[in-house]
Amino acid sequence: MSNTQVTFDVNPANARSESSIAINPHNSDEMVAGSKKFTNPMTYEFTLATSWSNNGGISWHPSKDLPLLKGWSGISDPALCWDEVGNVYMLALPFTDPGSVIVGIAVYKSTDKGHTWGAPKLIHASSGDDKQWMASNKTTGHLFAAWDDGSNMRFARSLNHGASWKGKGAEAVGSILTNDSFSPEINVADNGNIYIAYISGSNIKFIRSTDDGNTFSAAAVIASGITTLSSALPITDNWPHFPGATFRVLTLPTACGGSGDTVIVAWADMREGSSRIYYRRSADGGVNWLGSASGEKLQTQAIAANLHHFHPQIVSQPNGTIGCSFYEIGPKGYGGKMLIDVGTCVSHNSGASFANYSIVTDSPWDPTVDAPLSHGDPNVTFIGDYFGLDASQNGFYPLWTDTRTSIQELFTNVPFLVVFPWWKYYAIIIYILFGITGDGGGVYIDAQGHIHIVPPGGPGDPGPIYREVLTSLAAYKAAGEMKTREGKEMQKQALQGMIKTAQKQLKKLAQRRG
Repeated sequence: MSNTQVTFDVNPANARSESSIAINPHNSDEMVAGSKKFTNPMTYEFTLATSWSNNGGISWHPSKDLPLLKGWSGISDPALCWDEVGNVYMLALPFTDPGSVIVGIAVYKSTDKGHTWGAPKLIHASSGDDKQWMASNKTTGHLFAAWDDGSNMRFARSLNHGASWKGKGAEAVGSILTNDSFSPEINVADNGNIYIAYISGSNIKFIRSTDDGNTFSAAAVIASGITTLSSALPITDNWPHFPGATFRVLTLPTACGGSGDTVIVAWADMREGSSRIYYRRSADGGVNWLGSASGEKLQTQAIAANLHHFHPQIVSQPNGTIGCSFYEIGPKGYGGKMLIDVGTCVSHNSGASFANYSIVTDSPWDPTVDAPLSHGDPNVTFIGDYFGLDASQNGFYPLWTDTRTSIQELFTNVPFLVVFPWWKYYAIIIYILFGITGDGGGVYIDAQGHIHIVPPGGPGDPGPIYREVLTSLAAYKAAGEMKTREGKEMQKQALQGMIKTAQKQLKKLAQRRG
């Protein structure tokens, strides 16, 4: 795996946080990342900005600026998705000055893979709109959005690639689905079912649609009696925060559909006195829920009590493997300084259990560096209320805020299969697959298509030596393409293999001469 920088700024005023990432479900090389981009972190002034990649996240390029309508001073809270023909959409929350008055819900569309964006379409106008999310049907390209307007959850959908929008049934945009909602996250499963999870007090609730958003089920409590971060952490100026930290944190649910009718919903929970990720799982599309009524802990291994996990994001790969990424804060720095890593857990059994806990970040980052003041409050800082995560067949792509450059920038982690696409080097080592039989003779084809003869490995013949050296050379060449620390280490190991082969041959020659 390789940490890759997504945004590049020289101005500390352009801090980046609260991110979203979306991978084209029909071309995993294409992806778009978006976040807040501050212009004055001390007064909480910002807009949204995006970047795009066309090589699986190995390199990134800034998009053209997102246009604003007359009277808008900025946009907030990005949520990204693709349709089935390669268009990208972003749901945004425009606001005006003075006082950052919310305008409503707006949709942006890009027809060139996120390089540029068209003019926004304001689909709903209310000063109470907030916490919007967006998802698409990967087959039909139908678009779905949910958001809060006060405590009301509102809903909109487009069945024509964003040309027009409506609510459920024949209703106008902004159908009210529930009246006790905070921070709904909407997802579309591969079978077309629409799932919305949200928090209501100390309960996680869930609604679903099985008819393309025409109707929705009644809200069901799927996790009761949870301990939210707001109910257990210290509060400064109405914002909860971890001890020893000043950035605001909230319990916001995240959800995904997995293989078949699998649904997973996860959240940050303080029931143990330290923040941990809990989740509930359904195997029948959200009709019934498995495990404890208050949820199961995602990680079963021991975790130090002074480490807190928060801001979980959960997604499924196309093969049904489910990954959950989250921030981990604790005394990781000199003198016990509170620093943040990104952690990931993976489930290969439709969420029945999660394993493979690993730290994704190369090194922890400092949330006090280049930290914007939340709404200009000098006592409360901001790293985002969420961060991005998406997945392809290659692996999971978290998109997080990081300060290793002394500026709040966005980073992602490119999976090993993208950094080291072994199939591109099969020609170098294909000699292993044909011609190598009992005596070790055969042929191999190099990366330029040249055919080479490997003589049989009889007594005194160099065939076996060729095989060992060529294998090491193939590994060395492939590793050299990686341009990462992992690649350098693999090259070192390959060179050591060639040295051992040479030493072995020198020893044999010395024995023969003796």
